[in-house]
Amino acid sequence: MTADTPAAPSPTPHPAQSIGSALLHTPASEKDQSEQNRSWADPSQNAALAGLPLQLNVSVPIPNFRIRHLLALEKGAVLETAWPYAEDVPIWCGGAQLTWTEFEVVDDVLAVRVTRVL
Repeated sequence: MTADTPAAPSPTPHPAQSIGSALLHTPASEKDQSEQNRSWADPSQNAALAGLPLQLNVSVPIPNFRIRHLLALEKGAVLETAWPYAEDVPIWCGGAQLTWTEFEVVDDVLAVRVTRVL
């Protein structure tokens, strides 16, 4: 190829095959996705997975917290968070957010109530 010869246009990759893309398949229609979501929610379809234990994590950011603060903690200490008190808190499992929740006290135990499911 010389400087006067224009480069041949590169073929346009299929959306599911884009370089650097994490997309594994072409997105399905909303109807197809809705049917897939229902099949995962059906325990009879996932009996082998239904009994597996999961660890769910609820975390609230506490900015500027240092080891010296941890070492100085005492009973009754109150830590200021960066989370707005009226906002729901996310629940995570293995790096994926599953739901939004709010804190609640049930019989002297701190609990979370699910407010939205993703």
